[in-house]
Amino acid sequence: MKMWFDILTIVLLLSTTQAQNDANPNVSYETEMKEFMSLFPDPNEPIDINFRSAFEEEESDDIVATLEADEYEGAERCEWNKCDNDLSEPSGIRSFFDLGFIKKIAHNLNPFANANHRMLFYLFRRSSPDCGRQLDFSNKRRWRRAGFNSSLPTRIIIHGWMSQSRGSFNRDVKNAYLKRGDFNVIVVDWSASSANINYFSVVKLIEEFGAQLVQFTRELNRRFGASYDDMYLIGHSLGAQIAGAAGKRLKPEQYNTIFALDPAGPKFRHRSAEFRIDPTDAKYVESMHTSGNFGFLRPTGAATFYPNYGLYQSKCFYLGCSHIRAYQMFAESINSPEGFWGTPCTRDNGDWQCDQSQRQAYQMGGEPSVQKAGIYYVKTSSSDPFALGRR
Repeated sequence: MKMWFDILTIVLLLSTTQAQNDANPNVSYETEMKEFMSLFPDPNEPIDINFRSAFEEEESDDIVATLEADEYEGAERCEWNKCDNDLSEPSGIRSFFDLGFIKKIAHNLNPFANANHRMLFYLFRRSSPDCGRQLDFSNKRRWRRAGFNSSLPTRIIIHGWMSQSRGSFNRDVKNAYLKRGDFNVIVVDWSASSANINYFSVVKLIEEFGAQLVQFTRELNRRFGASYDDMYLIGHSLGAQIAGAAGKRLKPEQYNTIFALDPAGPKFRHRSAEFRIDPTDAKYVESMHTSGNFGFLRPTGAATFYPNYGLYQSKCFYLGCSHIRAYQMFAESINSPEGFWGTPCTRDNGDWQCDQSQRQAYQMGGEPSVQKAGIYYVKTSSSDPFALGRR
């Protein structure tokens, strides 16, 4: 049965590759096939994926980053010899298929493929909001040209399971911050591992990715003088658990804020605070809970918000809809003139008691973060825009 499933996967990949070639005649079929066959690595040429060695390699001015040119037509154009990650609104074939992500899924289905457990980091600035430049500290020219500005606040976005750097979570939150002002918005890409359909295998890697994220932020601090007090981590689902793991490892230093957006629940619900996101993982941790099946319903932040009581969201008719509503609300909160306002409550086995004397007194999300403590109920609209303001 598995053999037939693998064959079906390969056929899908080949057909999708051909469809993309038809949509973009400048890309040869031979080039795409060569990329596709790279999913099956040559055992005589093992891939070096040691993350720490990337930071420990001797830097050389002779290193030249060669980026293959790739054009996207439309109102926005991203030149790949200048940027490394296109996060513009997808169009054409990319609206339905992301061939790169499908390849990663296929790679994880291949039992003979080398595992790739390395995070990549892409910097976005307001001057070029759709074109991210990779912050690769093993390549001096690349990280110097990336454009990181230590005088600006830094916002680090971490996607979840079966998501990717070009997904709507990263795009929506990145766009919201850059609409608000000029930030160092860093999109974390760990999709080489998150594209594994075996969720439980991915959960085992959370601590490793937390360590990689800490190493990266320490390099930002060492090379650019970036302050941890200017850093926020924004994680969705398993990305929130990675943010928590990073916060634990950074101690005694601390990030300013972690926004945990519907942190992943499966395999974390019965873990102690030492092995999941908790209020001590940053100077301030704010969590938002929107789904009872994928999310973690117990309070995980100093301030814990439950939009519409947190179990599910209105007019969500497909699997995962309530889960993604968390980052949709958060992205909206960054620029919303109305805002999301919570009422402090106690919550005991599903029995809510709310203090109406402080009705809608505490803001959920937003920029910058505002510290508060407690459990809050938030009423939202069932459709975009979700914010209702104070009513």
